[in-house]
Amino acid sequence: MRWIKPSLRHSISALLGNEVRKHSPESLEPVRQAMLSALGEEGAKANPRLKHRLMYVHDAHALWFARAEMVAVLSRLHGEAKAVDLVRGLSPVFQGLIPKSLMESSRLVR
Repeated sequence: MRWIKPSLRHSISALLGNEVRKHSPESLEPVRQAMLSALGEEGAKANPRLKHRLMYVHDAHALWFARAEMVAVLSRLHGEAKAVDLVRGLSPVFQGLIPKSLMESSRLVR
């Protein structure tokens, strides 16, 4: 006897949303440009791999989580306080592309 029926397992995983959400390139382009602009030429030279990832990633969540690496790169160039301010300034461009819970968690003072 099966404890968990396959149909139940599939419906639970569908509710949890483990699928990768794909956004149109048009909706991600303003986010991508804002992040590349914040990174700047100095940041792109300091970490070309991050610039490449920002240019070619096709998911708003991946762009959102790349902000941590941006803070690290920008901290080396401009100091941590300015880096955090620059990256927090990117939050409005993510409006509607990521869940509200992620947006609200970034507003917490740490």
